[in-house]
Amino acid sequence: MREFFKKNNAAVIVALFAAFLAVFAVLDAVIPDRERSELENRELAKSPALTFDTLISGRFSAKYEEYINDQFILRDFWIDVKSRAESLLGKTENNGIVYGRDGYMFERYVSADSRRISNNTKFIGQFCEKYGVHTTLAIVPNSYMILADKLPRGFENLDQRPLIGEIYSSLEGADGLDLFDALSARSDEYIYYRTDHHYTTLGAYAVYCEYMRSIGREPVSLDTLTAHEVGGFYGTHFSKTKLFSAVPDVITWYEIPGRSVEINGEPADGIYDLEQFGERDKYAAFLHGNNSLTVIRAEEPAETPSRILLIKDSFGNELAPFLACSFDEVWIVDLRYPEIPVSSFMEETVFDEALILYNFMNFAEDANVINITR
Repeated sequence: MREFFKKNNAAVIVALFAAFLAVFAVLDAVIPDRERSELENRELAKSPALTFDTLISGRFSAKYEEYINDQFILRDFWIDVKSRAESLLGKTENNGIVYGRDGYMFERYVSADSRRISNNTKFIGQFCEKYGVHTTLAIVPNSYMILADKLPRGFENLDQRPLIGEIYSSLEGADGLDLFDALSARSDEYIYYRTDHHYTTLGAYAVYCEYMRSIGREPVSLDTLTAHEVGGFYGTHFSKTKLFSAVPDVITWYEIPGRSVEINGEPADGIYDLEQFGERDKYAAFLHGNNSLTVIRAEEPAETPSRILLIKDSFGNELAPFLACSFDEVWIVDLRYPEIPVSSFMEETVFDEALILYNFMNFAEDANVINITR
């Protein structure tokens, strides 16, 4: 037998490799396609339809390659193997995410779209001129700007502080809220998630306190609210890296009793989708995810209800419950979902305040801010 393998070494290797491919081809054909990857927190590609146009244009081959990559047998296993191998090789960055200290991950971000920033700032000025409500723009610095002690040695990213200062100085009709000091003062606390790009609920609370004081009102104390913790949260940075040694995050949420909620005009069951805390994308539990228009109302409002308009990206989802403690009505708009235009309710609804809240990276990239004028 040994002599046989010596004489037919190449043929044996080819045969084993062919058998390996055949087994995997059969398994790929037999095992049903998956609709979603919980590990990567995204929908997986489906088998594309073959037509003459897609074949000639090359779209079919591109989509089929994406489909094969997404539906490859034991995909999650191979992703884990790749992550472990890269770790053994000392790799400290993957898919634009840099590994920091104590399990923190940071996004590589070296430049911003100055034209987009300028346009978005102008759109906010147009909103203020059109509706006249007292408006505050709050741009949340991303975690690498605040958590300096967690950054890897030699890490260099875009300095957001001067750019946020320029946005505020060029802003017309609205106040700019500087959040650097408020967040930096708590940088030794758990104010940003390790595996996600958002701030934590405690970070959102720090922003809420700074905002309330800026408009001359006292924030609610956390001691008066009942807290709940949900572990096992792996966020957007983890979804990009699939780092096998990632430290899971803990989400804290607070009970806000006596409130009713409507999403796009339909009643919803509370401020949080509690079932979502049991799913992979736990952050989507806040406000039931991102929606065009969400309204939180006090069930026993004041005779003249206080009312705030929050125009936000997903950073506003953790902030909104705190605002509901301080206002009888919180109207929440996500301009990425323009099914219900801002103009449809601004003319007939009186707001005491308007708060526009974005994280810097999203403000610098979001092409939907123009919807604030529509």
